[in-house]
Parts: sequence; C-alpha cells; structure tokens
Amino acid sequence: MRNLYYRSSKGFTLIELVVVLIILGLTVGLVLPRVAASWRKMEDHEFLQEFVQTIKRARLRAMNSGGIVAFRIRGSERVYDLELPPRKPIPSNVDIDANFLETDPETKDNLILFFPDGSMSGSDLELTFDRDRTFHIAINPLFGTVRVLRVESR
Repeated sequence: MRNLYYRSSKGFTLIELVVVLIILGLTVGLVLPRVAASWRKMEDHEFLQEFVQTIKRARLRAMNSGGIVAFRIRGSERVYDLELPPRKPIPSNVDIDANFLETDPETKDNLILFFPDGSMSGSDLELTFDRDRTFHIAINPLFGTVRVLRVESR
C-alpha cells in the first residue's frame, strides 16, 4: 500500500522559486542601470578620443602635405571630419561649443584650419556629454598642440 502523505524531497517548492525570482529581479534591477551608465561613459570616452585624434591628424596632414587642412564640423547634420563632406557622426548626447571658428561660405561648415607650419586658425572647443560632463579641448594656436581638460561642474 502506498502512503498518500509521503513527501518527496526532490525539486523546489513554489515559495522557494518565488523567493529566488525576487532576489534575481532585485539584483538585475540594481546592477543593470550601473552597467548601462558605465557603457555610455565608455562610448563617450571613445568618441572624445576619436574627435581629438582627428584634430591631431589634421595638423600632421597639413605639415606633411605642405597645404592647408580643414577640420570640419557640420552642426546641421551632426558630423565632423577632415573630408568633404564630413562623415563621422557626433552622438546625440554631445554638444559642441566653440567661438571664432572659420566658416566655409559654400558648405557653411565650421572650420579649424591647420597650416603647413603647424599653426592653426580657430579656437578651443568644449564638448559636453549629457549636459553633465564637459571637456575643454585646448589647441595651441602657434604650435597646434592639443590638450583635453575636464571642466569641473559648477
């Protein structure tokens, strides 16, 4: 005769499964936003490095070619590059601020011009990510050297 009250210890009870699911849900809910924020900062850092490297390439290209090279920013299409038309995208969370840049009369691109002697025309740039983190890109007008400085929040 079989015992109807025999309880097998194989498997989990419904309560145990619910508790595990709640713990997993809380863990994912706490960790996922931090991972996403770190991922976004990493993408922002990669964009900043590529942007600065393109500026440095413009200076080197001008010095090597013996001609004027333009670093172009086309704000209407949110792109930048040394080529015409510019093709490298500016992320939607980035604002670029600059004063005293040259303007191409045909394309209306904002320009920083680099000359064969290593000098340049234009001004420093500020890149703001998510209206929160600002980086000042200082370009020495005589030597064309580029430095990136983090601007502290006020």
